[in-house]
Amino acid sequence: MKIDEIGNINSLHDFYLFLEEYVLFLEKDHDIVESLLKYKNKIDSEKEKQQLQWEIEVFLFSFIGGKIFSFSTSNGTSIGEVMEYPQLDQYQSEALEFIKRRAKDSTAALLKARYYHVLWKSPLKNKNFAENAIENYITAIVQCVNLIDREDNYSHLIGKLYENLVAITQEAKVSNEHAKGMAASLLSDQRLSFWAKHGIVDDMLKYSKIFKANDFENVLPIFEQRIKGIEAKSDDFMLVNYHLPTAIKVAQKLRSDIKKWHNEIGLAYIRMANKEIDEGRNWIKLDNYRNAINAFRLAGNSSEKEATEQLYFELKPKVRLEEFRVDFDEETVKKLQEFQEELRTKAQNLLKEEPDYIYSLIAKGTFFPKYNDVLDAARNKKATFLDFVTTLHFDGNKNISKHSEDTEERREILEIYGNRIKETLLPFLHYVIVLGTKSGHLTSKNFILFLIHHSWIGKPHVRIDLNGNPEQTNWIFQIAPAISEFFNQVLAWGESKYYNPNFILCTDSLTLKIEGLFRNFSERLNISTSKGKRNGVQEVMAHDVINNEIIRKYFDDSDRLLFDYVFSNEGGLNLRNNIAHCFYNENEYHPDKMLLLLAVLLRLGKYNIKNK
Repeated sequence: MKIDEIGNINSLHDFYLFLEEYVLFLEKDHDIVESLLKYKNKIDSEKEKQQLQWEIEVFLFSFIGGKIFSFSTSNGTSIGEVMEYPQLDQYQSEALEFIKRRAKDSTAALLKARYYHVLWKSPLKNKNFAENAIENYITAIVQCVNLIDREDNYSHLIGKLYENLVAITQEAKVSNEHAKGMAASLLSDQRLSFWAKHGIVDDMLKYSKIFKANDFENVLPIFEQRIKGIEAKSDDFMLVNYHLPTAIKVAQKLRSDIKKWHNEIGLAYIRMANKEIDEGRNWIKLDNYRNAINAFRLAGNSSEKEATEQLYFELKPKVRLEEFRVDFDEETVKKLQEFQEELRTKAQNLLKEEPDYIYSLIAKGTFFPKYNDVLDAARNKKATFLDFVTTLHFDGNKNISKHSEDTEERREILEIYGNRIKETLLPFLHYVIVLGTKSGHLTSKNFILFLIHHSWIGKPHVRIDLNGNPEQTNWIFQIAPAISEFFNQVLAWGESKYYNPNFILCTDSLTLKIEGLFRNFSERLNISTSKGKRNGVQEVMAHDVINNEIIRKYFDDSDRLLFDYVFSNEGGLNLRNNIAHCFYNENEYHPDKMLLLLAVLLRLGKYNIKNK
């Protein structure tokens, strides 16, 4: 590893020579910050340490789709004040002057591009910074392309740099000829992978102010060449889900025939179906046929459509599922699609309102299933002829458990509630929060400010420590990092195809902090959260706090139902337990869990403890 060579470097001058020589390699492997830290920790000079710290902070920013993201957050000095770190609008003037010098003195195009991009985003904002950033992004991209002959894994970096290039070009409103020329050069370069070229085409479609229809003239042959090279099943999967839909968008731009591309999607699904030879996976094969039929319909290829319909018909009797399956008819599917579009429209209309109003509606439970409706549905669903059957339940770790009649009834209520949450509430909240965050209407800042101004959660609390001294705390400081992380992940998710969101950190943090909020809620009401056990008095678990009869009487029925669903160990998600004991794998950290946690936060925070 190149980073290991830092141990032999004995001067800042030599370190900069090392950094500039290997910067592309280090950036490709995400090692720039690590190399800066490693050398900083090695030296004694305070002046050089400060300079390296400024360098580190330059790389703590990530430019994604024209927006800037910070990799860390910290609390302000005043209660209720939450700040991002580092903030460009509060960047020390001395640091900015240092960055200007580095931008001028550096010989590495990638470093210069980064420095100038940071300066463009800073209070020193100057169009010359943007133009210099663009010039150096182009040079860095060319250097990466030239390295492909020796190492073929620079495609991701090339795509990321090009995305920054077009973003700053559109933002600074400078000449777009460089961005266009770079796109044409990359798309015609035989050394560049199709994957990288597809990303560039995707950027061209995204930045429509720069790229017009005539800029896509030579794009479709790239996709035609890709179709000829399809070999593996995984290639066809990418083809139908990502690549050919992009080709269709390009064809629409050019007003050329899109039927041929739908036909290619149909053929790809047929290939995928033919490669499924395991009888246990016949349901996957059938679904591939279904997708092929729809693609051939859009392509106007009636002969292939009818042939695939026959294959679909012949395969249906051979499908075996361990779980039962109900296929919706076309009318039901159409209604479901219309319902989803209706939810989206309602969310867009709601987003015309002020953020505080939106948060207040969630806090009131306006969009949530009502307790009485769920209870009625559970009573009507009950099948008495199955009362004699003993039901076994398997949890996520294959543990078997039996439940009494009372807990089985509660489990059924939570199951119905959960289904309604998944069918209506979560899609609606997803549209509201994701679209609102992407547009900038909903932010971590105005969410936190709502909690500060409109909930007990944002109010200071005084407790007495073991020494008898009063200690003032504020829960905002503990929950703010998780909230900021969630909004940052959603922003990055929506801004760049190169970014894979990760909701592990914010979900883990907020889940455990909400358990603390329930304890503090009880503490403010002077209700015990301790229980005597063999080893002494200990704090009870989250679901035990929620199940406290006094606490349950304080919340209304619909709020209790939500809290039970999220935290209960008897039919609910049991989120706290699954998080604390690491029962979830990385694929189970869906953003829907964070949407539920934010809803719990708002609905718990609405209660006025003093006036109750």
